[in-house]
Amino acid sequence: MAAKTIRLQRDHIHSAVSAAIVAGINECELVGLKSLVEVETFKKALRHRWESEGRKLKAYTHGLAGSLIAIAKEWVRIPARALAALKAIRHKLGALPIGLTEKNKDLLRQFNDKELLQRLVNLPDRLWRHAASELKAPRRQFIDLQNALAIDILLVAPLRMKNLTALYFDEHIRWPQGQGKPAILLFKSEDTKNNVPLEFELPDVISDRLHDYRNKIAPMVIGRRPDHLFVTWRGKPRTQAAIAVAIEKTVLKYVGVRLTPHQFRHLAAKIILDANPGAYELVRELMGHKNMQTTTNFYAGIDTRRAGRAHLELIAKIRKGDVQ
Repeated sequence: MAAKTIRLQRDHIHSAVSAAIVAGINECELVGLKSLVEVETFKKALRHRWESEGRKLKAYTHGLAGSLIAIAKEWVRIPARALAALKAIRHKLGALPIGLTEKNKDLLRQFNDKELLQRLVNLPDRLWRHAASELKAPRRQFIDLQNALAIDILLVAPLRMKNLTALYFDEHIRWPQGQGKPAILLFKSEDTKNNVPLEFELPDVISDRLHDYRNKIAPMVIGRRPDHLFVTWRGKPRTQAAIAVAIEKTVLKYVGVRLTPHQFRHLAAKIILDANPGAYELVRELMGHKNMQTTTNFYAGIDTRRAGRAHLELIAKIRKGDVQ
């Protein structure tokens, strides 16, 4: 598992222990993972969290239950009947709401402002020009150049962070037609979350910048051509967390919106659906979803406003007598 997943599961275990004790389980009884996934302990811990959260299922508690069930199955290896009992308890909590969270919906509504969207789309050019002209202080500007490339890639190819931060030249970034021609981003099925192969063609501007970055700019800073796109000034790969924070801070500084790298995916869907209402198949392919249901579950909610707008236009035409 990824380091982030391990940290999250550790947090789930700690939270479950705390909830169980508050719910009345004697702390002396919690001597290991086996005792934590006993049916009564599991039930009391989840009930406490559910009640403390206003009797509503939250994503964290849902994830906590999933982590404990995985521990019960894969680590403790409890009997099938006991495992079924844990799953039944989790089922009673209900299901998480389908679609985007209200936080993500509020974020996307901000980009109904065309000027705000324009500032974001133009940000990579702004960053690149400024950083490239200030390479006398290479360490800081080197990261700014990477931020420009990262945001540019997310705008045209909204990758998941795991794929973005693991980009390697010659493996994921290629120039099949040679220098001066469009580069492509290529991911094999085993490299993606859904086991769906992905391929994106990059515009000439980004392709040329990636080529210059690898062959001219990076060697001046780290002393060699990098194989990994995102590296420190010492040439070592940067962490996923560091890259994510840098992108978010850069967008906040220059655009005034707190936009995480993953939320670029939601923004891409909005841009497509704004221009082509109902174009879920296009969104599905861009996102690399295996099936249409996943796409519509996420993004149908942000399409209702466009449907309403189209209906208003039809009503207006009827009032004017323009509809035959």
